[in-house]
Amino acid sequence: MIKAENISKSYAKALVLDGIDFTAGAGKSTVIVGRNGAGKSTFLSILAGFLQPDGGSVATNGKIAFCPQNDNLFEELTVKDNLLFWAKASGGSFDLDNLNLSGLFEVDKYIHKKICHLSGGMKKCVAILCALTVDAKILVLDEPFSGLDIFYKNILLKAFKELRSQGNCIIYTSHNIDEITGLDNTIYTLSNGKLEYMDMQDNMLECLLDRLDAKRIGL
Repeated sequence: MIKAENISKSYAKALVLDGIDFTAGAGKSTVIVGRNGAGKSTFLSILAGFLQPDGGSVATNGKIAFCPQNDNLFEELTVKDNLLFWAKASGGSFDLDNLNLSGLFEVDKYIHKKICHLSGGMKKCVAILCALTVDAKILVLDEPFSGLDIFYKNILLKAFKELRSQGNCIIYTSHNIDEITGLDNTIYTLSNGKLEYMDMQDNMLECLLDRLDAKRIGL
């Protein structure tokens, strides 16, 4: 479980996060939706412990694996070496077979290629895999579907379902309605610094547009 209380964050004079409370539990997937610049990346970075809030606190009962929107891969290293590095950096160990990652994103086909020789979508796949090598029950991913083709998006959705069935807590951001509704997610909207729960509805896209049709702030 992860719990955030009264999180606030400002950049210069712009209030990005305004007293946000948030809780996510084991075996659940939560998606946070907001307009560009609403503060989604800022909020996820705070949840993952990569950014300090101006106020408030985050508590968790387990390790967090974080996949930022912009990948943190080493371009001159191979896919395998990147996976090894991030697994060891988290205090764990890497074994492609034991982690059951060899089939995910077909990584076994390009495991020995350098990152600089991969397409943008393949780099995204590797960045997600690096997060999955961490022995963590809480997964925080910023726009994990961005750059993936329809084939890999479907693979990732299936992987999320499997991870959730194993008791993992998944938190991610998205702009695509299929990625938002495809996992029976708990949905929150982030707008004007406020995070609000949203009920699943038949006309979800229209409701989201109405909810987010407000003057945005933040970075």
